[in-house]
Amino acid sequence: MKVGVLATIIFGALIGFPIASLAGLAPDFDTDGIPDVLDKCRADSRNLAAPCDTDQDGYGNVCDGDFNQSNTTTSADYSMFFVPATDLARGLDMNCSGGAPTAADYTMFFIPNSTLGSPGPSGLACAGTIPCN
Repeated sequence: MKVGVLATIIFGALIGFPIASLAGLAPDFDTDGIPDVLDKCRADSRNLAAPCDTDQDGYGNVCDGDFNQSNTTTSADYSMFFVPATDLARGLDMNCSGGAPTAADYTMFFIPNSTLGSPGPSGLACAGTIPCN
């Protein structure tokens, strides 16, 4: 083995690997295993089981109660559960079950963070623009 190759291996073992191990894992606020920078719903771990983003705005359905794309969740969004509750392209299927909105979706609008305010938060830089893939 050449001396230069051996020196590189030794340097990597003594210096490089310990430094890399200090970097640790990427931040994951909701501990769902999806790093925050890739997480469409950083504050809600339910998006691991329901990862869909029907309206492609960068916010996962689980934490996106902004059905009319106004960038805020208001009573207008809440009323969309009732009239017309058949517009599936808006993301009314909050639990990503693949069907029309049900009572389960209705309760997800309130618990835990899809109440009145802003959708998300999302770790995607394109969040709030359509399409954000």
